[in-house]
Parts: sequence; structure tokens; C-alpha cells
Amino acid sequence: MNSRLEPALFSRSSLRKRLPLYIAFAATGFSCAIPGALMPWLLARWTLQDSQVGLLLGLFFVGGTSGALLSRGSLRWSIFRGAICTSLGAALLPFASGRSANGVILLFGLGLGITMTSISLLQSRRWTDTRPAEMTRLNLLWAIGACTGPWIILHEGTRNAANAKNVLLILAGIFAVFCAWVAAFERDEPSVDPAQTSSPRFIQFAAPLSLLLLVVCATGVEASSAGWLATYSQRSGDSLGVTIGAPTCLWIGLLTSRLVHSSAAIGRASRQFLLTWNLLAMAAALAALVLFRNGSVLMSAAFVIGFAAGPIYPLLLALVFEHDSGNTVYVLGGIGSALLPFLTGAVSSRTGSLRMGILVPCAAAIMMTATGWSFTRTNRIDTQQS
Repeated sequence: MNSRLEPALFSRSSLRKRLPLYIAFAATGFSCAIPGALMPWLLARWTLQDSQVGLLLGLFFVGGTSGALLSRGSLRWSIFRGAICTSLGAALLPFASGRSANGVILLFGLGLGITMTSISLLQSRRWTDTRPAEMTRLNLLWAIGACTGPWIILHEGTRNAANAKNVLLILAGIFAVFCAWVAAFERDEPSVDPAQTSSPRFIQFAAPLSLLLLVVCATGVEASSAGWLATYSQRSGDSLGVTIGAPTCLWIGLLTSRLVHSSAAIGRASRQFLLTWNLLAMAAALAALVLFRNGSVLMSAAFVIGFAAGPIYPLLLALVFEHDSGNTVYVLGGIGSALLPFLTGAVSSRTGSLRMGILVPCAAAIMMTATGWSFTRTNRIDTQQS
């Protein structure tokens, strides 16, 4: 890091300005891991069918995508609105019934989408000289929060259902306090080019269709795997440690992968390698989930899914932005993250087997492998990862 920037970066005033945003961003990572971890508890409490659980997961990601698109105007007040929605969603979820849960989880996802996007945009504009380091720092904090979510929710919820409620209420309190801090102390909002705040462009197919298909599948496979792993492990008769460990391993794999690929040395990994062998590893790990039901395989496969998925979406973002700098990639990513968890639940309900439901992300990963292989052969992509 440039030594000229270090005093400003680590000064007391800089830390005071960053720390609440960092804590809130880690809390959004924790929150994003909650729906999947909560599913075994919600299934038992509300006697839901898998298709209904799939709808809940889909609505959560629809809310997140909508929140990302609504993060406009004053970022200070955008963060404020997002924190309010997140706090309300977390506070209401423990008391929601089966019928009201759809609206509550949509609100929860909406708040998280607004909060995450607005904090990212604010920090990106505020720390322009150290933007890459700041974005890496935020992503790592998010992943650390996501790694702790399944362990805390599943461990405490299994010991006592009231504990899971308390975790959600504490989370609601954290976002309420953060909301008050934003209103009272967040003042320094950087200026931005008016062209950047113009109305968003939605679906425009400037990028190759094969690339857009990869975006839909990449977010969908990640969301479906994270959303259903805990329930799948529980139904396989695994121990509590495996039920907690499986989704945790997925997030640890994602965190480890992001750490590895943020290294300049690993940056030499080619795009062709990631769009072929990483996708093949993801498909093989999902196939292992379907074929083998013992705990060690499940946890290992979950780690491989997270590790393989880690660099894929950032790479796809870079490739799409070479063709289209609009909102296409975010909209399609949201469609995938909402659609595949829903289809997993629908197939599971129709067949009476969650194992058959897991074939949905498995088939999507196989399709990604074939599409990625074809894309690298028919399109010129340089040898360096963005």
C-alpha cells in the first residue's frame, strides 16, 4: 500500500467513520446466511412443504435484487431506509405465521439489498484512492459474517427454539442502532457525476447470450446450495455438527476462494481455467451431494462448491461489463438467485425427495460447465483474470 495513504487510512477519525459501516456490512453477510440456516426450524414450526420453502427463498432473493436496484439518490438516506427494512424484517420474522412469512422475508431481503449496495457505493465513492482495497475489505467482512450465520442460528436454534428468535431480535437491534447512527452522525456524502444517478437500464442483451446464461446459473447455484444445504443434511440423518457444518463449509470455501483470488500471484489464473475447471469442480461436488449421503462427503462437497463458486461471479461481472455497463447483470443475477431455490423446492415437493430437488442446481452447474467451455472456445478472452 502506498505509505502516503496509510496515515489517512488508519487515523482515528477514519476508523470512526469506517467501523460502524464495517460492522453493519458484516451483519448483512450474517443475515444473508440466515434464511438457509433457518429452513429446518421453519419447516418444523410452520409445517411447510418444500415448494413453500422454495418460494420463501426465492422471495428473499427477489427482495435483495429489488433493493440493489432501489439504491439510488442520497446514499446516506438509502442506507437509513435499508437498515430500517432489515431491522423490521429481522424483528418480525420470529413472530410471522406461514401466511405472513412471504411478506416478511421479502422485506428482510429488500432491506439487505438496499443496505449492502448503498454501503458499497458510499465506500467506493468515499475512498477513491484505495477503492480496490476497500471493496476487498468489505467482501471479506461480508464473508466472515456469512460463515458465522449458520453456526449460530443452527446451534442455538437446535438447543432451544427461543434462542433462534433471540438471535433474530438481537440482529434487529443491531440494525436499529446502526440506523440511528446513520441519522445522527453520517454526514460526509461524496459527490457523484449526475450521469451515474440517471434512471437504470434494465435488460439489454448487448453481451453474448451464453454469458448471460452463465450469470443466471452462477447466482442460482450458489443461492440454491446455500439455501437448502442445512435441510438436506438434516433429512439425510446427519449429526447436528454436520447440519451446522455443511452450510458453514460452503461459506468458508467462498471466503477462502475470494482470499486466494484477491492475491496478485493467483491473479495469473486464466479466465479459461475458471470457466472450465472451476465449473466442472462445482458440478462434480453437486453430483456428489446427490450420489453420496454421508456427512464427510457432504461437508467436503459444500466446501468445494463454495471454493469453486468464489471467483466465478466477479469474473462474469467483468466479462459482462466489457459489453454492457448497465444493470443487465444484476437483474439476471437476481433472477437466477430467486428462480433456482424455488425450483429446487418445487421439484422436491413434486417427487417427495429433496435429493431429487438438489438435481436442479446440479443440472444448472452441468449446463454452466458446457456453456463455459463453449464460451471460451468461441470468444476471445485474455489470459488474465480481471
